Amino acid sequence: MNAWRWVDPRTNKVRLADLQAYFHRKGWTLKPNPNPHLLRYEEPRVGRRRPFFYVIPSSDQFSDFHVSVIYMITTFSEMEDRHPVELLDDILRCGAESAHGNGATRQKDAKAVRLKKS
Repeated sequence: MNAWRWVDPRTNKVRLADLQAYFHRKGWTLKPNPNPHLLRYEEPRVGRRRPFFYVIPSSDQFSDFHVSVIYMITTFSEMEDRHPVELLDDILRCGAESAHGNGATRQKDAKAVRLKKS
């Protein structure tokens, strides 16, 4: 399968809070990033190797947010050996569960979760 020919129109429904909920569910941690327009997530450390990290736009209002969603889903589907639509389903489900489970909203801005620089 060509990994780049899958794009589902529901990618336009993905919000920043959905991606954040997905990363959180997978055990990824939000880390400081020098660029305030990008959020850096790191996977849980496994052994002695350096953890893989991934950056996403810090706002779903940025013009490249939806393209970034498509790249993220495609990349992670390859890493997890899953169809991209399965991953999209999980992201949307995580966002919906997060919004209903702990009072968060889909419109929650990333500014509220950005880590302070030390």
